[in-house]
Amino acid sequence: MSEHTENSKPQFRAQTVELFFDLVFVYTITRITHLVEHAHGAVDYLHAFAVLMLVWWMYGGYIWLTNHAHTPKAMRLVLVAAMAGFMVMALTASATGGSGSLIFGMAYLFIVVLHFAAFAAQGGRAAAMAMLRIVPFNLLAALLVLAGGMMDAEWSWVLLLAPAALYLSVAAMNTGEGFALDPAHFVERHGLLLIIVLGETIIAVGTGIGDAPLDVHTIARLVLGVALVALLWWSYFDADDERAEHIMLAADNRRRTRIALFGYTIGHLAMIAGLILVAAGLKAAVGAPGGEAGHGSEVLLTTGVAVYLAADAFFRGLVGLAPVVVRLVAALVFALVPMLHLPLHGAVLIAVLAAGIVLVLLTEAALSRGRSALLRAE
Repeated sequence: MSEHTENSKPQFRAQTVELFFDLVFVYTITRITHLVEHAHGAVDYLHAFAVLMLVWWMYGGYIWLTNHAHTPKAMRLVLVAAMAGFMVMALTASATGGSGSLIFGMAYLFIVVLHFAAFAAQGGRAAAMAMLRIVPFNLLAALLVLAGGMMDAEWSWVLLLAPAALYLSVAAMNTGEGFALDPAHFVERHGLLLIIVLGETIIAVGTGIGDAPLDVHTIARLVLGVALVALLWWSYFDADDERAEHIMLAADNRRRTRIALFGYTIGHLAMIAGLILVAAGLKAAVGAPGGEAGHGSEVLLTTGVAVYLAADAFFRGLVGLAPVVVRLVAALVFALVPMLHLPLHGAVLIAVLAAGIVLVLLTEAALSRGRSALLRAE
């Protein structure tokens, strides 16, 4: 099939049942954000990330599934059943031992088995055969999670993180053989999930304000919080999603699969992790009495913005969206802010972060205009 024919054929877009399916992702992100807000050390943060990683990998798996099988009535039943499994995972996400952890592992195993069965039945012969190379890794990951649920040891959280090595192996070895991704649907679905996580940060602004009187200072913190979230949205959805879709359409299947696995699966996982940190830190920053939050929440907020920008730079570099270095430099600067112990708190800190992102976007726009002018001159 020629590139022209492939690019001109009607593209499959997200269906309402998939948007309904995403509602459980909304709740899952809320639960993970709650874990981050109540974390007391590195192990708690790693536990929250492990839950996010496990959910994200299989949620992405169901995006691949609907991308291939689309959404006939049988697939609707599959998605509803998967919703139940993901809800059980979300409800037991905070469990660190006992029956809760075991139920978490059983729900994950159910989601993995259902995913493979649906791919075998609805994904087409080539995709089903390709899934046979992947499902052993997914099953082993589920068994590791189950093993962690059966143990009551302090180090059992390591078994929740261990699947990361399996997922990286799948990403590294997958050549795309047997899969035929529809870029329009794939990009749209990941963008919608990113919107959900950005929505969690908006909710954090509202819950952070709570029942505080809406005086000038409170409204100022609210406006600054919304502005920061809007800038994070702008940094991705101004054009990057559309440009990435065009690049995937023009790419061969191997490169398209590489972008899907490393750019969207791994890169977007890190972006979402950063946004969850932002949500947890922003909630405290906008609601702090006198505009001053505790040092922990300030670290969460600045680190979250830094992780998001660094992950976005990784995504842009992998896809081929220039420039990249500006976001990397900004991420490094934001990551260093907590170490400098500057008198930045509450509204002032949010304003500084927002101004920094504005500077990043303006610098990138200027570099892009200069690059376009140079190309025209040549």
